[in-house]
Amino acid sequence: MFLATRALVRQVLSRYAPVAPEEWTFVTTSHGRPEIARPRSPLRFNLSNTDGLVVCAVTHGLDVGVDVESLARPAPIEMAERFFAPAEARALHSLPVSERTRRFFEYWTLKESYVKARGLGLAIPLALCGFTLEPRRPPRLRIDARLDDAPDAWLFAQLRPTPEHLIAVCVRRSARVDTGVVLGWHHFR
Repeated sequence: MFLATRALVRQVLSRYAPVAPEEWTFVTTSHGRPEIARPRSPLRFNLSNTDGLVVCAVTHGLDVGVDVESLARPAPIEMAERFFAPAEARALHSLPVSERTRRFFEYWTLKESYVKARGLGLAIPLALCGFTLEPRRPPRLRIDARLDDAPDAWLFAQLRPTPEHLIAVCVRRSARVDTGVVLGWHHFR
C-alpha cells in the first residue's frame, strides 16, 4: 500500500508538470502533511488509503484534503459521541441501524478531508466541525468559532468509486475560474 501510494502521487503530479515521476521529492510538515520539496511547483496534493483503494487529490495552488474509507468494514459508531459534533451524533443515531455505517463514514471522511486540507490533521478537534447532509445537496460545514475559520471558504464533494469505498474531498474556494481538483486512484482487488 505504501509503495502504491507513493507511485500514484508521483504519476499524478507528473501528468500536470513537466517533471519525471522519480524527480519529485517530498517533505512532511510538523502535522504530518506531505508536501512537494523539489522541484518548486504550484501543485498541492493530498493522499489517503484504505483496504483496497489508494487516492491522490491534486490542485493548482489550493489547499486540498482527501479521505477514503472502506464501507465493507464495521463502523465504530461508539466513537460518534467523542469525535462528532452533537448534531451529527444525534442525526447518526436517529437513522435505522442499517444506514448508520454509511452515514458514519460520510461524516468521518468529510471531517478528515477538512482537517487535512487545513494542514493540521487531528490537531483540530473533530467535534468542533460538523456537517449537514441532505439528499442532492453538497455537504454543508459548520465550524465552532474556536477554529478561527469560515465554513464558506471550503468546497466539499463525496464520491463512490467502487460499491465498497467512499471518498471525500475538501478544497479551499478560489476566485479563479480555472481552478479544479484532479483525483487519481488505484483499486486493489
